[in-house]
Amino acid sequence: MESSKYVEAEIHHADGEIEYIYSPFPVETRWPGVSVDSSKFRGLPVPQKSYGQAIAFLQAAALLCKASGEAGQALQWSQGSVCYYCLNIATELFLKACIQKSTGAVKIPTHEVSVLLDSYRKLLPDGEFQFPTPWAPSWKEIETALGLKVAEEIDHHPDQLFRYGADSSGKASAGIQIFSPDYFLGYVTYLGGVWRRAWCRISSAQSMIQPAS
Repeated sequence: MESSKYVEAEIHHADGEIEYIYSPFPVETRWPGVSVDSSKFRGLPVPQKSYGQAIAFLQAAALLCKASGEAGQALQWSQGSVCYYCLNIATELFLKACIQKSTGAVKIPTHEVSVLLDSYRKLLPDGEFQFPTPWAPSWKEIETALGLKVAEEIDHHPDQLFRYGADSSGKASAGIQIFSPDYFLGYVTYLGGVWRRAWCRISSAQSMIQPAS
């Protein structure tokens, strides 16, 4: 094997040839031989891709949350914001995965968690598959119910709020968000259990559907 100092990854070809991917900087070998490419992922059905991405974002949120908790008094809002960003994307992708798996739809033209959650609840109405989320009801639904504007435009787009912290003009959220690592990690762990049960139920239901003769 070539020196691992600058080898980032190895690709093993069917003919036995090994292709080395080099890094432009020294690489500390912590996980020798561990790497992955997208060849299998790219061939997966869309719902499976969405679900896999959802779980990966949820796991990323949990890992970042643990690191944030270890920061102690040095914890900054940006760390919490990124945790919420991963959670928001994970939630959207999970709901879309369930809808895609159940309906056969590929493109779902909304990023609004509350809208996706309504569709999800119709597919899985049992209580064991329900979960609370910070994004339902949406700010649009809240403002409609109140009959007045209470949020800034950036608040209507949580993926942008937690990614940038402000809209394109620099205007921040109308409210104050709070991040508690202990609460957040407990919530993310709880979600992981609910989501896996839901995905198992939907996958089982789909496997029982027989094609028309």
